[in-house]
Amino acid sequence: MRTLLAVLIITACAGPTLAQDPIFDARNAAMWQEQQAADQLARQRSVALENQVGAFEARTQTERRLRDLEVRPTAARLAASDTRAGPMVAMPSEIDAWMAQSNARVRAAAANRR
Repeated sequence: MRTLLAVLIITACAGPTLAQDPIFDARNAAMWQEQQAADQLARQRSVALENQVGAFEARTQTERRLRDLEVRPTAARLAASDTRAGPMVAMPSEIDAWMAQSNARVRAAAANRR
């Protein structure tokens, strides 16, 4: 009776171990690795396609803007002068002298605080 009980216990414990097939486990691991590699390759392809689409959209947008600039008349690109701003001040021929006078006026105005 004890031997029968011992044999049953040993068979119950050893049953799942004996049922595992090392070749089956190796195949499952290989299939898992293959699936992971395929998934990673698919992700890389997806990112590459998204990058190509983004580059194409940027190129198309640039070409559209360049075409709009070519179609637009030249006069429209020039800013219209604002006549309400007053007359244009002519720049003097001697910039250094003009800058010195401007700095002197600014210093005088800054010194005249109330």
